[in-house]
Amino acid sequence: MHPISDSITQHAEEVLIPGLRNANEQTERAELIKDYIKFHDARIREIHDLGAGGLEVAGARSLMVDNLIHAAFLTAQERISPESPIKMAVTAVGGYGRSTLNPGSDIDILFLLPVNSTKISKITAQLVQEILYLLWDTGFKVGHSSRSINECLTEAKQEQQSKTALMDTRLVAGDQTLVENFIRRFQHDCIQKNSEAFFELRRQDIRSRHKKYSYTVFLQEPHVKESCGGLRDYHNIIWVEQVERGTNDLSALVKERILTKNAHKEIIEAYDFVHRVRNELHYHTGRSTDILTLQLQGVVATNFQYPEKSILRRCESFMRDYYRHTRHLYNHTTSLMEIFQIEINESDEAKGWLKFLPKPKKKRIELDGFIVRDGRIYPKNSEIFREEPHRLMRVFQESQRRNVTLAPPMRKLIKANWDLIDNDFRNSKANRETFRAMLERKGQVADTLRRMHRVGFLGRWMPEFGQLDCLVQHEFFHRYTADEHTLRCIEQLDALIEDDRRERDVYRKILTDLEDPYAIYLALILHDTGRAENVREHTDGSAMLAAKVCSRLKIRGTRRTLLTFLVDHHLSFWRYATNKNLDDPEVIEEFAGIMRTPERLKALLVFTYADSNGTNEDAWSPWKETLMLQLYRSTLDFLKAGKERYRDDLVTEIQKLKKRTQGCLKDKYHEQLDMHFERMPKGYFRYRAPESIAIHIRAVRRFLIKEEKADESFAASDLRWISHTDRGYTELVVTVRNRPLLIEKVACALAASQINIIAADIYTRTDGVTCDVFHVCTEDQQAVTNAPTKKKVEATFSELIQQEAYDSSKYLKKTRNFLQKDPTEGGLPFPVRAFANNLTSQQYTAIEVQALDRIGLLHDLFLEIGKCGLATVHARICTEKGAAMDTIYVSQLDGSKLTDPEKLEKLESSIQKLVGFEHAD
Repeated sequence: MHPISDSITQHAEEVLIPGLRNANEQTERAELIKDYIKFHDARIREIHDLGAGGLEVAGARSLMVDNLIHAAFLTAQERISPESPIKMAVTAVGGYGRSTLNPGSDIDILFLLPVNSTKISKITAQLVQEILYLLWDTGFKVGHSSRSINECLTEAKQEQQSKTALMDTRLVAGDQTLVENFIRRFQHDCIQKNSEAFFELRRQDIRSRHKKYSYTVFLQEPHVKESCGGLRDYHNIIWVEQVERGTNDLSALVKERILTKNAHKEIIEAYDFVHRVRNELHYHTGRSTDILTLQLQGVVATNFQYPEKSILRRCESFMRDYYRHTRHLYNHTTSLMEIFQIEINESDEAKGWLKFLPKPKKKRIELDGFIVRDGRIYPKNSEIFREEPHRLMRVFQESQRRNVTLAPPMRKLIKANWDLIDNDFRNSKANRETFRAMLERKGQVADTLRRMHRVGFLGRWMPEFGQLDCLVQHEFFHRYTADEHTLRCIEQLDALIEDDRRERDVYRKILTDLEDPYAIYLALILHDTGRAENVREHTDGSAMLAAKVCSRLKIRGTRRTLLTFLVDHHLSFWRYATNKNLDDPEVIEEFAGIMRTPERLKALLVFTYADSNGTNEDAWSPWKETLMLQLYRSTLDFLKAGKERYRDDLVTEIQKLKKRTQGCLKDKYHEQLDMHFERMPKGYFRYRAPESIAIHIRAVRRFLIKEEKADESFAASDLRWISHTDRGYTELVVTVRNRPLLIEKVACALAASQINIIAADIYTRTDGVTCDVFHVCTEDQQAVTNAPTKKKVEATFSELIQQEAYDSSKYLKKTRNFLQKDPTEGGLPFPVRAFANNLTSQQYTAIEVQALDRIGLLHDLFLEIGKCGLATVHARICTEKGAAMDTIYVSQLDGSKLTDPEKLEKLESSIQKLVGFEHAD
């Protein structure tokens, strides 16, 4: 304990207690306590800033509160009942009862009474009231209750949260005998009785909490208390140990050889580290903040004095430490829960048979030094791996074959034999053949790899993957660390085998028909390994490491070609689908040139499906899937037909499409049908349903009728909404006569109603009528179905197109994005980017933007493009968690690319200034 603890107690005894005795007024006593708190709070904060452990700081704050409560109790009792002590005790419960009090934590106290709370004397009530008033007056948040022993026991039996809070009860001031009696009765009535029911409730609590936080410690923004590996996991195991062993000292489990000394050390260090993080969060924010946000990660990393120069690298180092500590806490506490569960199950089985009857033999299989029973695989003895090192690989194969988990003793033994996983082990033909066999079992790979990773085997068998251990990916669309992301990708691929949903048919069929699953599973393991190489493009690093692994594992021929292709191009499908104009045949031809064969295309599609779904829950939205499948089908057609036939097919398809569209229209629209197909750009017809075109033709006819009837000074328009609720978006067709600032005004009308644009295609017929198609959605990524919202957009747009002097400020109010960096905070900066180039598209100049999203951003981009004398022809919009990643295709007014270097530089500079690139770190 830090010397500060002695001074806290000494100060209370020598200064605080005498001062309280001499104080006549409550306000005077409160000021004395405030001075005491202010003095010691500052000293405790100082040792925290100097690097003191989390438990030391939380313990010092708990001791400070102990002393002030004790002083308040003692002096109040002397004033209220000078002749005899009042029979009552002030006890600490909950976190305060564990002698850990973080800066923003509540103080939970129980006034333990000798009689029921309804029968307490006036002087007892006065004593309780005075202590509470003092605590409140000094600014503490106090959770309190006043109960007798019987009332406490009744409450504990009825409410589990109260029961666990009371498990940590300790005396702060008052009658020690009363507290001892309570603890004895509580142990007997609430702990020893129904211990199995208590264990089951704790197990359910852990399961539901872990499910809420995705069964992983590797969340991008973890909750330091409730997430997997957080403080609550430690508390749970302490409570269970208290019930199962009668102690809350984990070192007792080391003596029982249930925990190793190293595991015990890792648990205590993790618990201390997470407390230190929580202390920093509370100190920095001035409140009980428990979510370690991206913004706060930069603050904590800086204040913890991580040495890296850039804040991004400091964050990565800090979060890697955080994840390693919380993983230790998560893995060790779940192992202990499993061990206790096995004990309970075996005890139940023993109780179920009369002593004079022989117990039935359990189903037990012995093979290759392993014992399989009760759904787990155990070691036959502690020397099985020393006798035959290859068993370290085969144990996972048996686990996979028999669908059993590794028993706690097996996990412990594998960790004890890490030194056997050396170069000879990695180059062994038998081991690589066993590993390949495991990766060839479609649908059964992820669980096996998770078992390997949990015990530290996978990263030692494949060091390229081992470098990803707890590696933080500070990209706003990645929710997990690199190793966790990889394993989740493989889980997504496995899940396809049993997923019978119709919308998964295309991916499931590709996977089930795949002749070489080893290549795609190994490619997924390796696809992000380059992130640990500190190269500009991680795909380059991953490709080099994949080649290295192929050499070591003797992977050759078509298998090697497919594997390296998947690793090298694992972002290509996503980039083309979300950034390129898929209606452009040149784009399809270019992508087909990369794919080369239908087999590669299919493998990369299912690979991209797994990769995207393993990134975060929103990465594979219905709209994005629509883009992926459009690119897939167009490219597959191209690869099967060839370039010339593919282009001929496009013409034939348009002719067939016209006939089908005609069938959707009444005779009065047939004249408009002919004009529409003559006057619209050819790209408009690619992958557009005849029903959709029919709606557009009706819209054009309605618009022309409105225009004919309208006064010359009135700009007519027609807006039509086509909702695709199953795909999460609405198609908005805007039909109007082409005019300056048209697309900007559409964007303004939508932004004014909080509607997001996710894609925009600008089509102008040869007669000057525009038929612009916007894919839009609500802020929660749903189709726009609210009628009043639609009417508001229509009214706003109608009002805007009448205006020649355009001012958007009347309609748009800028709001602060939650990712916005506060320069005074020292948090993690958002990577803002903006570039203009003529390489992305053969026809148009492309503007690629990565910026903080906000209402009206797209409008401002369109407006800036218009000011540069350019026309927007197509836009691909992608928004993830407050970040906008947009690709906008523009042309000069004559339809050509912007090739003048000075004008191109001016365009890029103006866009960069708009999105704040000049101020980005």
